[in-house]
Amino acid sequence: MVAAQVWADIPGDAGEIRPPDVATRPVDLISELAKPWQAGGAIALYATADGEPRAGRLASPPRDADEELARREEHFALARKINLVTVPAVPGIALPLDQAQIDLLRRFALSDAGAVWFREVADDTLRLFNQGYLEYDEPSWRAAVAGGESLRLSALLTGRLSEAGLFSQEVALFRIFAFEGTGAMAAAASVRLGLRGFRCRFPLSDELVDPQAVLSHEFGHTRYGDPRSAGLSHGEALTVARYENPVRLRNGYPPRGVYYLRIDASSPTFSRDALLARALAWWHGRDDGQGAPPPHGLYCDCGESQPDPRECRFDQNVSNGSGCVPRWLAIEVRPPEP
Repeated sequence: MVAAQVWADIPGDAGEIRPPDVATRPVDLISELAKPWQAGGAIALYATADGEPRAGRLASPPRDADEELARREEHFALARKINLVTVPAVPGIALPLDQAQIDLLRRFALSDAGAVWFREVADDTLRLFNQGYLEYDEPSWRAAVAGGESLRLSALLTGRLSEAGLFSQEVALFRIFAFEGTGAMAAAASVRLGLRGFRCRFPLSDELVDPQAVLSHEFGHTRYGDPRSAGLSHGEALTVARYENPVRLRNGYPPRGVYYLRIDASSPTFSRDALLARALAWWHGRDDGQGAPPPHGLYCDCGESQPDPRECRFDQNVSNGSGCVPRWLAIEVRPPEP
């Protein structure tokens, strides 16, 4: 199977190659996983009237699983060229991924859920390429057009921004890089993997960790999902329901029933998280003005007197002034509404 074709001219049927959408839309992972294929149309290269390369997607579904797999492989190859940080970038912040992390990302990209996320990342690459912001190997392109040869976009790109891309304010590359730590984190335009890997079990709940489901969770916090959900108690719980539990179930893990938000109640906190603010106000003895009962699931760090936080719930066992410092806020994960 050829993941990308070269045409000297745009095909006569305008619907044959579809350009990527102008903007990203939030992924509905549950709906995507219910479809027979997840990688989308094959990436196709074509020449403009002046001979410059452009890229879009073929509208046809894959013929079989092998063709679908080839499309997923092409998406990961593009990500490795454009999005994965594999050499030192910003010391202490964007560390290069090690081989184990790259291997994990490839396995994820070839999975059903990963194929959805990496399809979105690839569409960003198509947008940047069609705007002239990505450098490509011009001799290879000219030779392919002249000889009518097949050429993959991942082989055509050099992995660098073009001169126009270097000076454009519109370029917002999505990056996947490493950090010194455990687990994974995300921002709107990045996913970060800890160089110390993943825990086997989640703190407090003792639920088994599925690294691929965690990756899907973090992608859910990026611009391809809902970046406003990160760090918010209800947002995190909803992200587990929308983007993590579907992958856990697909991989044979039971769904997570609780999300624990790590907090520091010992220092003043100004939070946009209404539930967290309410919990801290209650702990400090302030009325939240809503007459609501104390939040449940506030776990403490009681030191040597009770080393297991699961046995030291602030709202059940102790009162303010006892020396207990709340450290974890438990949020129930509920199935997303249809």
